[in-house]
Amino acid sequence: MNIHDTLKGAQRRWAETCANSDVGLWWIADDVRQFWPGASEDQIRLETLRAIRPLLNDGSLRAVNLLPGGSYQPWEGSVDEHLARIDAEWAALKRPPDLGDIVWFIGTR
Repeated sequence: MNIHDTLKGAQRRWAETCANSDVGLWWIADDVRQFWPGASEDQIRLETLRAIRPLLNDGSLRAVNLLPGGSYQPWEGSVDEHLARIDAEWAALKRPPDLGDIVWFIGTR
């Protein structure tokens, strides 16, 4: 199996998981990190953004803030604005994202 097929499988799993649960950026980034062993954190950030773009575009993933009590606040703006925000906030962390950092994703509900 090549990296393209592996990534497509991961994208399907992320979308399926988000249909019933919330998923943090850190969880997706950890998957992407496994596909590119030895990649720099900058490369992982770029590949993660590239991997989530089609899922944000088709609505399989929606960027949200997790609020107290388990409710969600969807991010305002376009997919490009969401990706730019994730990119900037991740770069500002100067480390891999961890549980609760930057963004959560949910599916269509």
